[in-house]
Amino acid sequence: MSRPYQELRPSQFVITFGPGSVLETGSGPVVLKSMDTLFNGISRPPQDFEILDDRLSRLGLHGARIARVPTNAELQLPADAAIYPSDAFPYWALCARHRPHQILYEAGGGCPECPAAPGWQRRQKAGREAIRFVVACQNGHLDEVNWHRLVHPGTRCGTRHYLWLGGGRALRHVWIECPKCEAQANFGQAYARPWPCTDRLPEYGTRPDQGTLHCTEDARIVQRGSANLRLAELVTALTIMDMPTRLHNILGDRSLLGAIGALFRRNLLDHDALLEEASHAGLSPDAIAYLRRTPWTDVQAGLDQLLGIHHSDSMSLRDDEFERLQNAATHGAPAIPHPQLGSPSLFEVRQADVRSVMGPEGRLGLRVSPVSRLRMVMVQTGYRRLDPQTGQVVATSFDRNGVTWFPGIELFGEGIFIDLGDTPLALVGDRIAPWQARHALGPQPDPVLHPVHVWWHSLSHRLLWALSVDSGYSSAAIRERVYFRHEEGKIAGGGLLLYTVQPGGDGTMGGMVSLVSRFENVLVAALQDVDTCSNDPLCQEAPTVGADGAACYSCQFASETSCEHRNHGLDRLLLRDNLP
Repeated sequence: MSRPYQELRPSQFVITFGPGSVLETGSGPVVLKSMDTLFNGISRPPQDFEILDDRLSRLGLHGARIARVPTNAELQLPADAAIYPSDAFPYWALCARHRPHQILYEAGGGCPECPAAPGWQRRQKAGREAIRFVVACQNGHLDEVNWHRLVHPGTRCGTRHYLWLGGGRALRHVWIECPKCEAQANFGQAYARPWPCTDRLPEYGTRPDQGTLHCTEDARIVQRGSANLRLAELVTALTIMDMPTRLHNILGDRSLLGAIGALFRRNLLDHDALLEEASHAGLSPDAIAYLRRTPWTDVQAGLDQLLGIHHSDSMSLRDDEFERLQNAATHGAPAIPHPQLGSPSLFEVRQADVRSVMGPEGRLGLRVSPVSRLRMVMVQTGYRRLDPQTGQVVATSFDRNGVTWFPGIELFGEGIFIDLGDTPLALVGDRIAPWQARHALGPQPDPVLHPVHVWWHSLSHRLLWALSVDSGYSSAAIRERVYFRHEEGKIAGGGLLLYTVQPGGDGTMGGMVSLVSRFENVLVAALQDVDTCSNDPLCQEAPTVGADGAACYSCQFASETSCEHRNHGLDRLLLRDNLP
């Protein structure tokens, strides 16, 4: 017997689901509500579950803060206690116990042709039989299919259930009939046509007034399990700071950091003032003792990084990250080992282990840097429906006492950073012009479609597959982060980070960084068959019939958890013409 609830890890909530997503449970599908209803339900403020990352908040979230979803264990609740609020969705169900027809009915009333049953049994049955069709539009709205309007385009006759006739492999064979007036509608035709949008965002629970509807986008009938029903928008950031984890967590406390900023602006900040403010902020005696024995020069360096004193807000989050990674590859990180034991750095690159690896063609030397420890913060800023490019983003944020919050997750792990050092990347071949043309389309050029970005992205996917063979991690567990800097019409640099992360401060076991010592073999394995694909000639000829590049699931595509660009901007032919 299946459980009536569904377990959901915090990382799943942020990366895949989130507010407004349809989750399948043992008692039927539900839609997850907004995160503010969660904190109202558990009577705890989001500050109790805050993830500290001032750089991400400042550069990527316009000052908003990040809250994680608490677990049952943190709340001291049983593992089977439901803590995240949800509503049953969709409300209509299909009873298949009858012949020659099935019954489409509203869940509240139960199937009219089944024996009478208590209300709780009717609700359970309706959850198991929930109809698999909903309506959604590209502006992010989601609602029930209006079955009454579908069968009765004009005046409805008052029925609360319909007959579902036919079936088979095609929706055009399905007819929906009113048992009272015998009006009929073909479901295949209804599935293919547009419908008026109802402006509904089910995560907020309420339904808009008919007089206030303003969405002009057509809605479409889709299956509730479709991959494009809800596409999460993620912002991720590496915490690249030269300080111990313990010091970062203490100085990053919101109440303390605000007071520190005020003292800094008035030139009143010193070690004694910091300790006094830490006491006023309510920090534990152990944390204050840690600050007292930490050298003031180390504290100052940490505050400079947290407050962004030497980094301009005009620099993008990704460019700032790329610059720090390149600096770590050149000088190592942390530049000076921290003396306190039991408090490892948030980010670690041993400069002595950085290698220069010549490509199999001898054209380019790749600088390969093992990142033995990293911290990654992922934030779900919103979602799109139906189309990942043109769909309107619906924010997943919520406000509490004038502060905006987003759901996020904190992960730890390891990775390999690859760039060319100071060597420029000069591409050749007939695949450059088509990508240049796509890059220039639209009012704002898309950096993902620039040939240099396509080259790095295509190389990333090939390396991802090769690393999964020997690292001990599946290809779905390895993620990519492609860097590309384009300034004033010139290429300012590019690189990539392949990494794996998991919840918990211990991170991962070193399976990736151990491969840096034999990265030549990894590179050869990644590129040895780049000129062929089991789907050739279809894959190779795809660009001639409208596809962006030569890429498919047999040669270039990666899982959705690995690729940050949903497998767009890939071309193995461009990579083949410019092998390192």
